[in-house]
Amino acid sequence: IAWWHGRRSVYPRLSRMALDYLTIPATSVDVERLFSWGRILLSHLRNRMSAQTSRALLCLGNWSLLDIVKDEDVKKVANLEDIPGEDPEDVEMADGWDGIMVLH
Repeated sequence: IAWWHGRRSVYPRLSRMALDYLTIPATSVDVERLFSWGRILLSHLRNRMSAQTSRALLCLGNWSLLDIVKDEDVKKVANLEDIPGEDPEDVEMADGWDGIMVLH
């Protein structure tokens, strides 16, 4: 978190996205709104999405509303072909990748 914070002038949008993602609290203050978005996102049609995909989509939706990412860029990326032999559900994250550091 400190690394991204220190480089926010060099990478303004990317650092904002990284800080948003890395500082997601374990419990949200605005839980009702999150569950409302989650209910829309996790309909019976999408009930097989992984937890990581769900979190990523919630973050992406928020960044889109804040105009950090452009909708047309998201559409372009979504239409890219998958990388042969790579299953995104098989990606394993290192232990502690989602740890939150409290800076004093």
